[in-house]
Amino acid sequence: MSTARTHRSLLTFWLALMWLACSAWAAPSQAPDWMLTRSDSQPLSFQEDARGRHAVLFFWTTWCPHCARALPHMEALQREFAPRGVRFYALDIWEDGDAVAYFHAHGYHLPLFLAADLVAEDYGIEGTPGIVVVDPAGRLVDLALDGLPPARMAEKLRAYLAQHVPPATVETSSPPPPGGTH
Repeated sequence: MSTARTHRSLLTFWLALMWLACSAWAAPSQAPDWMLTRSDSQPLSFQEDARGRHAVLFFWTTWCPHCARALPHMEALQREFAPRGVRFYALDIWEDGDAVAYFHAHGYHLPLFLAADLVAEDYGIEGTPGIVVVDPAGRLVDLALDGLPPARMAEKLRAYLAQHVPPATVETSSPPPPGGTH
C-alpha cells in the first residue's frame, strides 16, 4: 500500500471517528426511567410523572454540608416553578442517617425518595449535591452545575427554568405536584 493511500485511510478513519464522537456529544441523551416509592409510601414512575414537563432531580444525603446549603434553594425553586409545571424530586443517596426526620426537622416539602443509589448510578452521579435537569422531551440538559457552590447552582438553575418554562396560567385541571411532601 502506498504512503498516500495509507495517509488517506488514516485520515478517513480519524474523520469518521471524530464525526461519531461529535454526533454522540451533540445529541442530548434520554433520561433513564426509574420507579421508586416516595417517603409517604406512594410509588412513582419518573417517566409517567414527568412526561411533557421539565424535571429537576436533586441527589443529596443528610451528611453532606453542601446539600444542607442547597436544600433551601431547592425548596425556593420548587415554590417558584412547581406552579409552572416543573417537577422536583429529592433523591436521597448513600445514606446512613434518617432523611425523613431531616426533612421534618427542617420543614422541607420536596417530594422525597429514599434509597435512590441505583438511580444516582444510572444518571452518573458521583458526588453530592447532584442536580439533573430533564426537558419535556425526556432529554438530559447539561447546565454544568457540578462543583459549583449551592447558591450559584440555584442561580443557574433558576435562569434556565425562567428562560425555558412558560409562566403559570390559571388551569382548573392541572395535576398536583408529585406526592406532596413526605
